Amino acid sequence: MRTEHELAEALKNAANGAPVPADLERGVADRRRRRTRRRHGSLLAAAGVVAVVLGGTAVVRGGHVPPSADPVASAAAGAPDDADADADQASRARDVWPEAVTTFPKKAADGFKYRPVTALGPTEILLTAEASFEKAGRLEVYDTRTRASRVLATMAPRGKGYYPQDFEVGSDYIAWYGTTPNNGRKWADFWVAPRQGGEPIRVGEVTGDLALVDRIGVTGDHIVWSPKSGGVYRMPIAGGEPEKIEGTDGLWLDSWPWARDVPGDSFPDEKWRNANQALLVDLENGTRRTITPPPGVTGLRCSTEWCLGTSGKKALSMRIDGTDVRELPGRSRTTDLYGGRFAELGGWLPAIYDLATGKAGGIGATTRDGRGGGWGHGVSSSPTRVFYWNAHGVETKETCGPMPEWQRKALAEAGAPSPGATMCTTETVEPGDENEVLNLAAVPPAG
Repeated sequence: MRTEHELAEALKNAANGAPVPADLERGVADRRRRRTRRRHGSLLAAAGVVAVVLGGTAVVRGGHVPPSADPVASAAAGAPDDADADADQASRARDVWPEAVTTFPKKAADGFKYRPVTALGPTEILLTAEASFEKAGRLEVYDTRTRASRVLATMAPRGKGYYPQDFEVGSDYIAWYGTTPNNGRKWADFWVAPRQGGEPIRVGEVTGDLALVDRIGVTGDHIVWSPKSGGVYRMPIAGGEPEKIEGTDGLWLDSWPWARDVPGDSFPDEKWRNANQALLVDLENGTRRTITPPPGVTGLRCSTEWCLGTSGKKALSMRIDGTDVRELPGRSRTTDLYGGRFAELGGWLPAIYDLATGKAGGIGATTRDGRGGGWGHGVSSSPTRVFYWNAHGVETKETCGPMPEWQRKALAEAGAPSPGATMCTTETVEPGDENEVLNLAAVPPAG
């Protein structure tokens, strides 16, 4: 994480016209880290611009923060470069895939806030209902055809500082795990609930490195997961001790039954972020598929059919057998593949690109001038199949106040002018009581 002095130095340079570096955003985001992983956040962005007034000079810079804790991301507040220009021309997803875009309420009748997890099918979306931020109290299914929801499971309170984390859908169960991230303890417990509804089952708990979960999965009789250190482990739902699945050294769970030779949550580590996946293994039948990346590609990630990586400023896709190599019309925000065949491309507004058909649909709410949208994606462990945004666009509201003492001191140490400054933030206001949602499970199959 950046030191306060380094953060202040970057702000001072920004006052002199230099761009705000990406790791400044990460450094500040680290100070605001919340519990949940792999969610988009916004900082120094169109819906969260920070303006630091230094001796009468306003410093306003924009940029997109990599995935962090907040559920909604904001498009960058600077002009798109050439790599993003084509993606900006995408038609809206509702026009490209009208059968796959609908709305759902932001809150349940009792006021619990809904947060999408993933799609259960073309007309059903799995939601968590939260009593407070990231405190999931229920699992519900929302039917976009009947516009009604039903409760699958109610979670018993687990005490202060406990947070349910990444949910994953299996054929028989829905699984998740919980942690106490604020006490510094390496600890996690695992849960499942019947997919058709019923009482949650506490499978067991782990400590140490096994509790640093990368991804989870669930079978008919086991919960499975990979820790950040690698390997794939399982624990019987009926009760028992964790055991490592044979032959999984150097592998991480992708989406059961598949494992690969790169971790799922690779962003924090530049080594893994840029590494190319070279192997996909079926842990049920032992099938191993080797992958050869094209020259110059980094961050290659593959599903059973498609691969997505980065070449320079462009996204690049290919079939897993190395054929049909194509440069995509934009920069990929992540090399995750959603629904096995969809990529998320960047620009003023993000777009979802179908590798199988070449169609692209823009997502995200927008401001009145058509810029600076916000969006979120489901919080499943493996890549989700739902993206959502405010159904009625977004507005912005500016708030100014004294700069925090630590920032004033850091700016003074860095030699910035007039460190007794005012800091203004522009935050997003989302009117209305509905979100729009793109359900990739409802997109027609290719061909």
